[in-house]
Amino acid sequence: MTEQAGGRAQLTVRAPAKVNLSLEVLGTRPDGFHDIRTVMQAVSVCDEMRFRSRDDGQVRLTCSEPGLPTDDRNLVLRAALTLQERLGVRVGVDVDLVKRIPVGGGLGGGSSDCAVTMLALRKLWGLDVDVHRLADIGGELGSDVPFFFWGGTARCEGRGERIEPIECARTFHYVLVTPPCPVSTAAVYAVAGSGLTTGSHASENVGRAVKEGNVGLLGASLQNGLQDATLSLHPELRKLWRKLEDLRAGCNARGMLLSGSGSSVLMLCDGAGEAQRAARFLSSELQVPCAAAHSLPAWRDRFSLLRVRRGHL
Repeated sequence: MTEQAGGRAQLTVRAPAKVNLSLEVLGTRPDGFHDIRTVMQAVSVCDEMRFRSRDDGQVRLTCSEPGLPTDDRNLVLRAALTLQERLGVRVGVDVDLVKRIPVGGGLGGGSSDCAVTMLALRKLWGLDVDVHRLADIGGELGSDVPFFFWGGTARCEGRGERIEPIECARTFHYVLVTPPCPVSTAAVYAVAGSGLTTGSHASENVGRAVKEGNVGLLGASLQNGLQDATLSLHPELRKLWRKLEDLRAGCNARGMLLSGSGSSVLMLCDGAGEAQRAARFLSSELQVPCAAAHSLPAWRDRFSLLRVRRGHL
């Protein structure tokens, strides 16, 4: 059921971030993109999105982040307009986006907002469309978008559009270190393309660790084929990485890794208490934002898992 406000149907939902627990760059495709193999996991840092229906067919977006465009350069607006065009929708929507996922941090915020927009509008507009078709449409808009139709933990291949869910035996806990250093994914891939991953078993090891709930194995298996390229392009991130290596023992972290193309770094902890203590310690030592986060279960077709009630995540 959708709520009503002033005669207009509305929904408030959360759009979770993701982390890459492994990322292998396998080759360059004819379309200019790269083939990858990665294990992604949805985590508890989330944007918040409010959708209110319109009768006039217009699609409008407001955003709490001043630097983000609110025209068709934004994946949220493009997702809504694409659904209108493909499915012959005549109604419109107002979208209010509250950004909590750092922009340019390798946490998939834009891709998550895009996929969750399509899931929310399927509900709000009463669309009879299968989630697999939505994921196909979303994949045309962005490489990471298909993952966010399923959530949880999954192995993703191709450009990221081939999704294989992985059952997660436990909740995993992290500290997310999110320095204010936006990274260009295209620039990182341009550098990383000269050193492709060969003979790696990172995704298999990470997948086994997740299935077994083995924190030690997961920490030992974390791998990112883009990390060296990102650190070479951003000396300030390389300096931060070295500080984190020095501080890791004081956090009792099981492992650490750059997420995606960066700039966010995840540190794996044994539990919620350890992650919260490490986040406080690192925030004080580094003077950059650090937050405890945990893995989320798959939502797939269970849209209720993304709903926000009475304004609280």
